[in-house]
Amino acid sequence: MQIKVGSLFACTALFATVTVAAPTPAKSNLIVFGNSLSDVGNTAALAGAPTYWNGRYSNSYVWNEYTAKILGMNLANRAYGGATSNNELSPASAKNITIPSYHDQVVAWLAANPSPSAFNLQNDLVEVEIGGNDILHRVAGLITGTVDLNEFASQLAASVAKDTQKLVNAGYKNIAIWNLPAVDKTPMVLSYGASALFKPVVATINGALKAALQPLTGVRVLDLNNLMSVGLQPAVLAALGITDSTNACYVTDNAGKVTACANPDEHMFADGIHPASRMHYLWGAVAAVLARDPAAIIDTAEALKLIGTFSIGQSSRDDNIIADGGPTTTASYSTSSYVIPTFTTSALPKCH
Repeated sequence: MQIKVGSLFACTALFATVTVAAPTPAKSNLIVFGNSLSDVGNTAALAGAPTYWNGRYSNSYVWNEYTAKILGMNLANRAYGGATSNNELSPASAKNITIPSYHDQVVAWLAANPSPSAFNLQNDLVEVEIGGNDILHRVAGLITGTVDLNEFASQLAASVAKDTQKLVNAGYKNIAIWNLPAVDKTPMVLSYGASALFKPVVATINGALKAALQPLTGVRVLDLNNLMSVGLQPAVLAALGITDSTNACYVTDNAGKVTACANPDEHMFADGIHPASRMHYLWGAVAAVLARDPAAIIDTAEALKLIGTFSIGQSSRDDNIIADGGPTTTASYSTSSYVIPTFTTSALPKCH
């Protein structure tokens, strides 16, 4: 695939501060905690849980794999499909095996990496995507009102903040937490006609997450809810080459048999709730943008630029930046407190 670099972050203030530096001897990590939206095979390895492709709950690579490739970082993925924020709040298991929650993932990471180098603490990027399964575990009560929404949102947010604080205390300087996606727009929720019921639940929890995480040093909340809404805009769907944004590609019957559609890359959703390949690709590119420029506005125009830059609308499992390769040169940004990889000077965009 030919990657079009001419439009990437074109003429933005970000590139006014770019200075290319010699490669550093060490390489920074993209550390990922989360659930099935981020899992690259951890739950499949732990519990033998069925997935759609190589341990992933999608038909191709997932967002953080693209982000790591674009930024030239090592990927340290500790996300588990089925994970909740904390098993004491929302227990999760598969085949009678407890799924490590966000709390468990953080504790295990810190135990395995008790003394990160100063370089890694300054340069590693921690990304967290969690909370969707907490809703699914309590969905009936949240919708009927037998579970108090505000209390549940506060408990969930406090749990996420507490474990994120552990990462801050360990010295990590760059932590990003994705809020909950627009679950109300997924095929599963649409099939039940429950969008109007889910939307305020997600909004309340996202508000609680923002409030709980705001005081933490070096922690940013990223808007996955907005990104999903942007991805569903007609112009973005057209650019992505997505022809079906409401139905799942993979459908599982009551006996557990999975029937696949003929054109998964042209679907927005792999199944009732997980994104398919091209939405994951876009998400990964957006995450890379926000790593470079936390103040970047992710709207339809920005999404269209990124789709064109990486030819996402023509991508497939075998034709993307991971399968085809890509640049990994480092550069420093005066707007950031850390060094992250970027494109070579020859690949920087020209103003038009």
